[in-house]
Order: sequence, then C-alpha cells, then structure tokens
Amino acid sequence: MGATEDAASRRPAPHHDMVAHSEGSSHPAPRPQMSLVSAGSAEPYRRLAEIFHDVLSEQSLGALLDRIADTLAELIPYEDVHIYEADEVKRELIPVLARSKWADEVMSETFSFGEGITGWAVEHREAVLANKAHLDPRVRFVPGTPVEAEALIAVPLIARGRLKGTLNIYRVGEDVVFTEEEFLLAKRFGDAAALAIDNAHIRARLEHQAETDALTGLYNHRAFHDRLRQALMRASADHDTVALVMLDLDDFKKVNDVYGHGIGDQFLNQVADVLRATVRTSDVVCRVGGEEFGVILPSGDLHSAMVLAKRIGDELGKLEAEAAGRLTVSTGIAIGPEHAANPRELVACAEAAMMTAKTRGKGLVVPFDETEHERPSEASIRHDDVRSIAHLKMLQSLSGKLSRLNDVAQIGLTIADELRLLIDYHNCRVFLRDGDELLPVAFRGELMAAEPGSPVELLPTALGRGITGRVAETGEPLLVHDAAHHESGEQIAGTVEIEESLLAVPLTFGSRVIGVIVISKLGLDQFDADDLRVVEVLAGHASVALENARLYESQRREAESAKALLAFGREVAEAKGIAEVAARVVGGSARILSSPSASIWLQDPTTGDLTRLAGVPDDPLPERVDLVVVPAEHLAPWLSRTEPSFIEAADFAAIASPPPGTDGRFAIAPFVVDGRWGVIAAAIPQTTIYGDRELELLGGIARQTKLALQSAASYETLEQTFLSTVEALANALEANDEYTSTHARYITDLALKVGTELGFELRALKRLELGALFHDIGKIGIPTRILAKTGPLTEEERAIVETHPILGERILAPIEQLEEVRSIVRSAHEHYDGGGYPDRLAGDEITLESRIVLACHAFHAMTTDRPYRKALGVEEARRRLVEASGSQFDPQIVDALLRVLDG
Repeated sequence: MGATEDAASRRPAPHHDMVAHSEGSSHPAPRPQMSLVSAGSAEPYRRLAEIFHDVLSEQSLGALLDRIADTLAELIPYEDVHIYEADEVKRELIPVLARSKWADEVMSETFSFGEGITGWAVEHREAVLANKAHLDPRVRFVPGTPVEAEALIAVPLIARGRLKGTLNIYRVGEDVVFTEEEFLLAKRFGDAAALAIDNAHIRARLEHQAETDALTGLYNHRAFHDRLRQALMRASADHDTVALVMLDLDDFKKVNDVYGHGIGDQFLNQVADVLRATVRTSDVVCRVGGEEFGVILPSGDLHSAMVLAKRIGDELGKLEAEAAGRLTVSTGIAIGPEHAANPRELVACAEAAMMTAKTRGKGLVVPFDETEHERPSEASIRHDDVRSIAHLKMLQSLSGKLSRLNDVAQIGLTIADELRLLIDYHNCRVFLRDGDELLPVAFRGELMAAEPGSPVELLPTALGRGITGRVAETGEPLLVHDAAHHESGEQIAGTVEIEESLLAVPLTFGSRVIGVIVISKLGLDQFDADDLRVVEVLAGHASVALENARLYESQRREAESAKALLAFGREVAEAKGIAEVAARVVGGSARILSSPSASIWLQDPTTGDLTRLAGVPDDPLPERVDLVVVPAEHLAPWLSRTEPSFIEAADFAAIASPPPGTDGRFAIAPFVVDGRWGVIAAAIPQTTIYGDRELELLGGIARQTKLALQSAASYETLEQTFLSTVEALANALEANDEYTSTHARYITDLALKVGTELGFELRALKRLELGALFHDIGKIGIPTRILAKTGPLTEEERAIVETHPILGERILAPIEQLEEVRSIVRSAHEHYDGGGYPDRLAGDEITLESRIVLACHAFHAMTTDRPYRKALGVEEARRRLVEASGSQFDPQIVDALLRVLDG
C-alpha cells in the first residue's frame, strides 16, 4: 500500500493489520497498469500453473518468501504484501516478510489469532476480500503507521490440514478494488504458497536432522566436513585463515565401562553444553564421533585457537566423573591454509597433533608441527608404501568398474569418484574433445560463485584455451602450483578467484588426445609427483573406456538415425501432393533434430523467387513477407550450395530475418527438384550445439524430400490431367445447352469455398472437388432430347432424369481411386427433408459433400439461363435458398454459402 500524501502532511496514526507502504518512498510505487486478470481470460490460470511449478521448486525458506512476493506481483499487481507465520501453540501470528515502506513497524508487531481482519481470516480459516478494509469493523491497527483508504485480500495459508500462516495483499486509494477473479486467483495462489512453505519447513527440518548429532544436538561428522570445506573456501577466496581445534576426552572409556552408556551419554551432553557456552557465535562446534569433538574457527589463527583450547580445557575440567576423576581433554590444533588447504588433510593435521598430545600426557594442547608428531602404541609404517598400496587397489577397482560401463557421463563420474578416495580434491572435471572444443562430461566438487547463491555452470572450452585447453592441445600433463598466476590460467566465468592448485592430465587413445582430467585443491603447492603418476595411470584406463563408450554411443546414434530416416521416408512417401509432403518434411525435421523451428523452401518455376512451402511451429505473420518469399535477386550466393552446412545469424539474414524464438543459427540442407533450388532450414536450439550427426541427418532428410517432391509433382501433374479430362467431359455434357458450358467448374469452385468455410481439411476438400465435378456425370446416359427440352418434363421423362445419379455411380464404380466419390455423386440430388432422389435420404443420411453440391448446384442453376427459363437475380436466388433452408437444403450449408457469397 503506498502513501497518497507527502510524508510532511502526515500525522502519526495507527496502521491497519492489512496496511503496508511501498519501499523507499513516501508515495506509493506506481502499480502496474496491466494485470494478467481480465474477464474470461485463461492467461492468469496458465500463468498460475507456471507459478505453482516455480514456487514449489524453491528450496530455501528465505528465498521462497521472496519468490512468493515477486511472482504474486506478476499475477495480481499490488502496492504491498505481508506474509505471517502461524504459531498454533501460542495462537500467534509472526511477520516473516513485509514489502512495505513501513516494513520495520510491521515486522516488529505480532498479534493473536482473531485480532483484526487477518486474525479473523486465520481464526475462521476463510479468505477475506475487503475492498474498504479501513472501514471494516474487524480492522486492527499497527502502531506508528498511517491510516489510509485501502483494499485487502487476506488468505490463510493451509497445507495438509495445518495452518501455516497468512498472505495479505494490499492496494491503496479511495477507488481501488480487487475483483472477484483476482480474489479467486489469490486463494489459488495461497494454496501453492502454503504447500511450498510447508515443504520448505519439512526440508529444513530434515536437513537439520541430517547434519545434527542426535545425542548432543551439535553438528555431526557429515556437517563437520561440509562446514570445514566451506570455511576453507571462504578463507582461500578472502586470503584469510581458518583454525581447527580437535578434542578427545581422556579416559572416557572408563565412564562407559563402569556406569554404562546411559551415564556416558549424559556426560557427553554436559560436554556439548560446555563447548556451546565457551566458543564464539561464529565458531562451529561438532561431535566428530564417539568422544571426539571439533571446533572450526573462521578467521582463527594459532593464538586465538590456543586461547580457546585452554579455555575449553579449564571449563571441562570443572566436570567430574567418578570413574575417571576430573575430566581432561587432549587437544590438537591446525591452521588452514598454512598446514593444509583441503578439509581432510587439515583434519589429519589436527588429529596428528591431538594424538601427539595424548602420547605426551593428559590435558595437553599441541599445535601441528610437520617436523614432529607421535602416535601412541602404533608401529611405524612407511607413508609412501601405504599410499602405493591404496593406489594399486583403486586402479584395480576402477578397471573392473569401467569395463561394465558404456555411458560417457557415467564413466566420467566414476573416474571422479574413484579419484576422491585417494586425493581429497576441491573439484574434479572430466572433458572430452569434440573437434576444437572440449565438452565437460562429468563434475564432482564445488565451484565457488562470485555472487553467493548464484549457480555456476561448467561450460565447454576451446582447444588451446586455459590450462585445460593447453593440455588437450599439447598432450602433456601440467602440475600447476598456483593456478591463478599460471601463464595459461583462466578463471571460470562466474567464480571468485581463490588460491588453488591444479593437476591436468590428458586422456590419450593411441596418438590422439580425446579429453582431459582436471583436479583442483584449495591452497598452493598441493600436488606432488606421486599424485601426477597415479592420475596418469588412471587416465590410461579411463581413455580406453571413454573411447569404447564413444564408439558405442556413435553406433547407437547411427542406428537411431537410420531408424528415424526410415520412418521419415515412409511418412513422406505416403503424402499426397506437394503441400502434404512439405508439411510432413518440416514436422519430421523438427522432431528428428529437436529443432524449435523448421521450414522448407523451393524456387517458383516462373519467377525464380524462393518460396516457403511450409514451416513449424506456426505459419509466419502476414506482415513478415521476408519469411514467406525471398526475391530471386538475393539467391545468387546460395544457389551453388549443394551440401548440408551451418549458417550463423548474419548469413541467414541474407535470406530472411530469423523467425521468432530463434537466435538465427541454422542447419540447412539444399536440394534440387526439376532444376529448381530448394532448402530445408532447421533452427539450432539456443542451448544446443549441432555437429556432424545433425548435418548427416538433415542431408538424409533432404535427399528423401527431393524424391518425395518429384513423386508428388508427377502425381499432381497426372491428377491435374485427370481432373481436366473430367472437367472437359462434364462440360461436354453441358455443351448441348446453348447458354453455358462451365456449369461443372463453377459449382466445383463454389463448393470448395463452402467446404473451406466449414473447416474441411485438404483430403476432404479433394473429395469434395471430385464429387462436384462428377455430380452430373450420369447425364451422359440421359437422352439429349430430354436434357434440352424447353417445356415441362412428363412424369416418364422426369423418372428417366432422376436415374442419372445412379448411372453416375455406376460409371465411377470401376475406378478404385474414386470409391469415396461415388456416394457423393449418388446423393447429390437428395433433399434435406427426404424429398429428393434417387433414395429419398434425409438429414445426416446424406453425405455432407452431397448437401454442399446440391446447394451450390441450385444457386448456379437459379442465376444462369436455362433451356426452360431465364436467370433469376442473385438476391432472389438468395431468398429462395433461405426459404428452402431446412426443407430442400441443410441450414448450416445455406448459412455457409451465404457467407461465401457475401465475401
């Protein structure tokens, strides 16, 4: 709700529970002038369905509330919106979002169920539309806000039978209102909002449970590593530090052994309480496992960590367990990225220091020192030997797993997962080479966004570009100690610069580089020669698996392409006529290539202009002439093209403007039919890259299109010859009439117009055309003396004339292609009321085409001179059509015929 006067003219006054003001101004923000809601419009409900999907897909509760406010503004323009959360135990409404100039006042005020209009809506679980809310007797005011004339919609948010809160929508002013349709939409939107909020609460609760230790309520082992990883990433990005304090309770086993686990659990809860009370609010306390705890100190250094560790030891020393005596704790400290830049290694450093503290005595605090560390009661084992054994086991396991896979992406993810068992990387990326591009096929880990919350997408890169591109180009691995300052280093778009080490190894098959594996660690100098060797050996196994998978995928796609082209060939081969062929070609092209837009063009035999035969998804707008015809003078650079190719927007602009919804990139396949140049154009989806396969598919489509068009042209030529012969024969029957010899063609043309007016499809129109041409073919068996008689016919002569529909049907019977036309010819003189001939059919018993031919025949007969009378005027003929509507003629046919005549 916006303010309607200047702030200087206002007096402080109470504010309604439904009132809110626009942000950042003493005047209301201008309300959008156009609403999705209009009488009888389906648009708001279509948009509402989209909004349901958008709102329900939001996961974070905070982001969800903003999404609700933003999307609601598109559906129902408002000045302000409030969302309250319901506490059913306290029967209280708590504000959680306010888009308002008075947001501070609104957000600081809670109120009970039943108070104000909002409270009434919640109490009764019933939405309220109050177009004069300030005058409503239920109104409640928020202190410190102005009183204004306003309209309010208050919708209780109910999901799964439970009250979640309320949604309030406001408009301000004496004359403003919400319509009933807007009220209905608000209630429907409230259903989605309530369900989304409930889902967000459930998700938050499950996430909390997933990262919380059930006994102590501290973060658990999983959350510990996640939080430590995030802290290290922030430290790397901000060139800061993070301290890790690992604590292990000394002799805690005695407590469990003597008093049992119940007493031990109580003791652990006391320890958790002490830790929570001792650390800073920014520190993260976790129970890592058993009696081991960890504390993460963002921006912590060795001094602050030592001080905290001593304070924790002192506080825990005040706890006593009878079996163990005064509690002591052995503590180890490590600093990132000084000691390690990735979570697992930093934990290992802190734990090594902690074990050294245990070895030296109880209750000690020991910082990590690479030069000396001790472990109690453990035989010395060479680190390199352990590492080599782990590498061999991993490679043996990987070889078996890869041999069972034939999906490129799955192989890439398996490589990344197996590598993580040995190298605690920050992220791992697997790229495959496609020409001069490197396409990402697998990713594990994290990319730190420059804008928090913004998604970062790993995009393709070019051969020779960046560290990845250089390794692919040279075929040599790179061990990079400082990626940000490497000569080939290039920051991934959308990420923040961090201190990072990289290891990039080519995937080679024979002498070819087919891809690259890249792994990253936070911090500098994090990889050594052993890491390089193990990744190189792994890359050898992976290269064979990836190449085999690519070959398998290539063969599978070849088979799919052949199957698709075979089906397409059958489809176009069944098409009758050039128009139907063209329609099936563009439909098949769009489907097979997953193209948003496809069209087929062919030179006009007379002008040489390139004419659009068909297109999908829709026909072009009438005003876009450039999308229908390309003048012949613009075609010279294109006529020499005979092979499928790609064209960019600038090239396509030489032919025509890019169709709506495309960015101008197209795949084209030329063809030549009877000396005329043609082309199929398929728009490349904006987020897709077409390759050789798509060109081969489009080339196959073009070859089949050429054959189909040639066949259709021959068919249409034969059909036209046939129709011309039929028309000549029909007119020859009329040649005995000195007044007209074009009776059949006139009736046919008029009948086709009526059929089009009634929405006939192409096949039905063709059937109607033949029926109209042949409707009087049976007169060839009627004596000329009867047909040319100027006076009234005798009953015997009329009986002879009325046999001509039956004769016509018999004449057509031997011609298989005219089977569907025979019934039209036989019924072309039947009347709607059953008074026609030869079978006295009525109503829908008569084919629709026959009813059209009868009306058109009658109109032409009335408006032309006949042997037995002069022509009637058009208006008189129209009057007689209307007069006979429902008796001789079908009323819907008469209406359509009159519309055609008016046009």
